[in-house]
Amino acid sequence: MNKKFVEKFTAVVSAVCMISVGIASVNAAEIDDGFESVTKNAQSSDSSFPSAYSAIGYSLVDENGLPSNFSSKNLGFVTPIKAQQYNDCWAVAGTEGFDSFISQAEKDLGIKIHIEKCPANADNRQAKIATLLTSGDDSVDLITVNDEMISEFKHKGFLLPLEDTVMTEETAANFLQEYLKEICMSDGHIFSVPFRMDIMAFWVNQELLDQAGLDRLSCLSDLEILQKKLQNTGKYAYGDAWEISYIYNSISEYVDFFGGDYTDWTDPKTREAAEYMKRMLDTGMISEENLIDQHDQLNEKFINGQYGCMFMYTGVLSTFQNAGVYGKDKIHMAPFPEFDEKVTNIATWQYVLNKNSDHKEAALKFLQYVSGYEASKNYGQLTKMCPARLDVIEDKNFDLDGIEMIRQYLKDYKLKARPLCADSIEAVSSMGTEFQKYMLGQKTEAEFFAGAQNCIDQYYKKASY
Repeated sequence: MNKKFVEKFTAVVSAVCMISVGIASVNAAEIDDGFESVTKNAQSSDSSFPSAYSAIGYSLVDENGLPSNFSSKNLGFVTPIKAQQYNDCWAVAGTEGFDSFISQAEKDLGIKIHIEKCPANADNRQAKIATLLTSGDDSVDLITVNDEMISEFKHKGFLLPLEDTVMTEETAANFLQEYLKEICMSDGHIFSVPFRMDIMAFWVNQELLDQAGLDRLSCLSDLEILQKKLQNTGKYAYGDAWEISYIYNSISEYVDFFGGDYTDWTDPKTREAAEYMKRMLDTGMISEENLIDQHDQLNEKFINGQYGCMFMYTGVLSTFQNAGVYGKDKIHMAPFPEFDEKVTNIATWQYVLNKNSDHKEAALKFLQYVSGYEASKNYGQLTKMCPARLDVIEDKNFDLDGIEMIRQYLKDYKLKARPLCADSIEAVSSMGTEFQKYMLGQKTEAEFFAGAQNCIDQYYKKASY
């Protein structure tokens, strides 16, 4: 084995896991979202543990909730640790498929990989990773990020550019080019490697459609027909997640549907999209419960037959399968209803390289591996998640539940990156707050449009954007 790769190599895979390469795997228990580690590189007296161990997001605990086989003074644990549940829609770490993928990477690369999880909560996850990067912590080499995180971190000098080492012109050509430009790049540099892609898909509950005498929902008037059939039944034609930090996904999606511009709230088409969403609530097409629902709550209610249709990322497919409700005559992906524009949002999970990493050579080796065709295909087949490489998706020998509809979306719709900025979390929450006030009648239509534009001017018109 090449000795220079047999060294500690840690990657934070947010909402998914942390990865350490070159040390033995260690079982761990999740920590409370509110916990903050105050040290790193705690020394263990037990030789079975690594000499340098990251306590961020994951740690060993004893029956008292304190670090096991470590000094609490050295680790700086000041609060008990408790179990944290992870949404299987997003978190694949610990699943048989993901573990198999990592095991194969270990064999192919001749390195040892250790996995640790991070919190599923988006705000807490981003805060933890931002703290890690800002502090100059070198205990973590690779980090998996979503669109919101890379949109912030790529501007701040935390990450190493990858266009010369990993995302070369030849490799980058296999990913969505506009997406790379909008999300992964800054100042001509590529800072991330997408490995998993989620498309905002249209999901229908065929049982409810059949009850309404509808084969499919081909236009918005079909939604109205479905609504009338479901009126006073406790069920709704449409479901969505309109909680403050989640509504952004739907606002940007509907603005695209109506041919508007998310960054211009003087545009009549942009306003038309918001007006339609308000009408959906006012007419009872969507439940008021959705104003507090995040994706987890929305998915659960959809599984329970409460909604006739919804927009949700393709990664939720496994959740429906596990619940036993996925199928042509049950819940499945379908073509979109007719809107002004044939467009939909995409999102990815991506690897980034910590600028302060002490093990850049090993990290680059791993990134070159996961960005390649064979590893990407293997990842998709083992995890049952859609990879980000287009040539893998379009490979007829690549099999995945729902892949035919995913290919149809690639053919029929323009796939767009969501409009994000350097201060994405704050911007998303600000827009969500404005929209909620509009939905609840606390702001007039004109007041909302003005507030939405102020949000855009505040967060998107900065030089860093």
